[in-house]
Amino acid sequence: MNFFISISKQSYYPKKWLKRVALYTALISFIIFAINYIVDPYNITNHNLLNIKYKFARDDRTQKVNYFKTLPKKDNILIGSSRVYSINPQTVTKILGGTTYNFGVGTATVEDHLGIIKYLIKTNKIPKNIIIGVDFYTFNPQIPPNGYFLKNRELNFLSYGNYKENYLAKFFSIDAFRASIKTLSRHFSNKKEKPRFDKNGWAGKYENYDNRKLEKELPKVKKEISENIEFFYSNMSYNHIDPRRKAYYQELAKICKEHNITLYLFTTPLHPLLLKKLNSSPNTANALKEFISFLSTFKHFTNFYNDMEFQKELRHFHGSSHTTTNAGDIILDKVLTKN
Repeated sequence: MNFFISISKQSYYPKKWLKRVALYTALISFIIFAINYIVDPYNITNHNLLNIKYKFARDDRTQKVNYFKTLPKKDNILIGSSRVYSINPQTVTKILGGTTYNFGVGTATVEDHLGIIKYLIKTNKIPKNIIIGVDFYTFNPQIPPNGYFLKNRELNFLSYGNYKENYLAKFFSIDAFRASIKTLSRHFSNKKEKPRFDKNGWAGKYENYDNRKLEKELPKVKKEISENIEFFYSNMSYNHIDPRRKAYYQELAKICKEHNITLYLFTTPLHPLLLKKLNSSPNTANALKEFISFLSTFKHFTNFYNDMEFQKELRHFHGSSHTTTNAGDIILDKVLTKN
């Protein structure tokens, strides 16, 4: 008798436990969905239930793609990494006229450049001009495409093709939930923190302060240079540019020609100390030479690595590779008025 009671208890409790797990999982999923839907950190919907002014998305690719959907077609598009999204798009408008959006995203690779252009074509938002700041590291075959690029079904042409974005899944995303919590905490507090990007996609955080103490910044710059060499330049083992990424750029140029888009390319400036380090290594010096030689085949190309006038002014730089807002204006003036 006791044996049968024991068996029935063993079969009863696991079922009860599984029901509780299922219930809690459903409840947690509903809470995540509800908060993400109400806050909508990536601006997926067209409503703002809490009238939130600033939203704090962690994934800048998703944030920019979803926000760009709500905008009319732009005349000029800036593309590149964080070294580009600190460049003021309004300066492009002053030089070229029309309207401008900065589609720069963090640690962009060549795949991002081509992915964004394919996205513009796919959504019928073809601009007149595309300006791309090309980072030397983006042609390093040892650097994989950015993880957020691979997750983005609208930009990632490698594995998703013409896949239609599943918006419902985004409301269950943990990444979106983190962004929602941060957004709510800022919204209901007195903190006046602004989001990374303004309405034109600009993150103008590198100001050119007159009272900067460059000698005090030097230790931080040197530390960044060491980190850059280790990660972006694979400890100086980067000796040839990636032929696959060269092909992507040739495809990119072909798309621009087919759609009558004027393509401007420029090398994003590197701090003179970092550039000197790269040139001191036979490996990276060879890759640099290949990199410049390849980009020089494009009609509108500006090389800032040999621009001594720009390089000698250390106030143009913020850290080892980013440039200040004022320097960004100089960059655009050289890139667009020269051509």
